[in-house]
Amino acid sequence: MVSVSGLVYASLAALLWGFVPVYIGYLSDVDPMEIVVHRALWSGVILLGLVTLAPSLFGGLKDARAALTTPRMRFGFLVTCALLSVNWIVFVYAVQARQVFDAALGYFIYPLVTVILGVLMLRERLDRWGWAAVGIVGCGVALKAVHHGGVPWIALVLALSFALYGVTRKRMTVNPVIGMFVETVFLIPLSVIYLAWRHDAGQTIFFGGGAVNVTLAVFAGVVTVVPLLLYHAGNRALPISVASLLFYINPTTQLVVGLVYFDLVAAPEEWLVFGLIWTGLALYFASRRRGGASVNHAR
Repeated sequence: MVSVSGLVYASLAALLWGFVPVYIGYLSDVDPMEIVVHRALWSGVILLGLVTLAPSLFGGLKDARAALTTPRMRFGFLVTCALLSVNWIVFVYAVQARQVFDAALGYFIYPLVTVILGVLMLRERLDRWGWAAVGIVGCGVALKAVHHGGVPWIALVLALSFALYGVTRKRMTVNPVIGMFVETVFLIPLSVIYLAWRHDAGQTIFFGGGAVNVTLAVFAGVVTVVPLLLYHAGNRALPISVASLLFYINPTTQLVVGLVYFDLVAAPEEWLVFGLIWTGLALYFASRRRGGASVNHAR
């Protein structure tokens, strides 16, 4: 049974993530690490506001403390923090280096990796049509990798880090907002230390200073929190295989952003990859409809 709200959340999260390169591209002269640090810092501030002002809706500080009561949960959050940090750093670097297509490739690979992890680790099942769809998507990803002409390390790191992040969080029974808040709590001290070091070294800590740049620094938290909230809501409401396939909206949007905003040139192979991936998606959802998959409107 597929949740309609889950479909909406997952699709919107992927679409918003697809436009994040526009924000990062605007900050092309800013140190990538500074961008990542502000993402962590202001995400924590926003999430603190949510859990403090609306505990009945998002969960409260007591829930955050409860999420850290067992060694297993503490270790799980340390793992997700590390995976998320690696993902952020590599993604910002890729966009600033105008490797937007490589970043898109990573997120083309990510859902395929997650589907496989879901089968192996979460015991989710795919029918033959689902495997056929995954196979077609895999062919598209393989073609993209061959066309890349070498090991696409950016794509591989992005795919593996985010796939492992999603699967790990799926296995942790914690409110998505509380989970994100705990992750940022772990990252905030490191962020403050880094900004203090930059300040002592005479370097800028707000993208160069000025009202506009300070606003852009704070906005890093917004572009981080909103898609992640939607992603976790969709991820918990949907089978991981469905959420993974919907995520292809993200790299597709990134591909368009690369063409339109960054003026990158796509070879014919790029469009063939695009066609194969969407063919796989169409086959997957068409097979579910033919099979009479019911939709759960209550979730």
